[in-house]
Amino acid sequence: MCISCPFAYIASTRVEALAARAGATLIWRPVLLGAIYRATAAPQGASGSASDVFNPTKKAVTAASMQRTLRRYKIKYNPPPRHPRKTVNALRLLYAVGDDERRLLTERLFQAYWVEGRDVSDDQELLEIVKESGIRSGMPVSERTYVDVSARQALERATADAIERGAFGVPGFWIPGETWIDVSGEQKIGRFYWGQDRMHFVEASLLAQRSGGRWEKVSELKSLVPRCLPDRRISSRVRVDFWYDFSSPWAFLGWTQLERLKRTFGDNLEIQMKPFLLGVLFRE
Repeated sequence: MCISCPFAYIASTRVEALAARAGATLIWRPVLLGAIYRATAAPQGASGSASDVFNPTKKAVTAASMQRTLRRYKIKYNPPPRHPRKTVNALRLLYAVGDDERRLLTERLFQAYWVEGRDVSDDQELLEIVKESGIRSGMPVSERTYVDVSARQALERATADAIERGAFGVPGFWIPGETWIDVSGEQKIGRFYWGQDRMHFVEASLLAQRSGGRWEKVSELKSLVPRCLPDRRISSRVRVDFWYDFSSPWAFLGWTQLERLKRTFGDNLEIQMKPFLLGVLFRE
């Protein structure tokens, strides 16, 4: 995770509850997001954010989706007036303290950045946030901590580990004990998941560890699918337009769920099939 990523912040508000439900041990590992971007040749704008290079349509849809997520999980959100802020020193601080303290300080830093809109790139402000976190570190935290060799090296190692395991952004989740078969048929041990909106896959995999590692044996698997409404029947006619191109695997996956939507929401749901040219859309 990285303090300056809003999606990592969203994940941070939910991941402890997920680990508790699954009976998993959660280890917080801050990383340098910019270094991950550089190592994976990820497109990014002048300010260092990958979303800067989205086309206007994708940026607008992504922003709307994020607002829905914030509302759904009742997550407080008040970002700093200038984003992103440099967080290298904040991340080094997190490796200058113990594991339990890292969790507390991480939560406090996320709160300071994304709720209080504070400047975590300011060294004095960082030290004030450390005081507010209430941690009692065995190593005195001061401005000298920012140049501490062991903290810097620990941050660099964590970043290198994330890249090696498949990270191209944050948040990322690594399950070391998961055994799985990749697309070439080779058995792998340890699996990487990416994105706050894929945390139900992480939970499913953790629960599957109790059942021989197979999702099919997880009795509560369907309950992990994100849902918003307790009563899903609709009383008036509603139309949904389904836009698709046969060449898109994501459109295919969406199409497989249309009948489930009809069963879930009842006869008042009308689905209009709207085939179109995906290549034209990309050019436009």
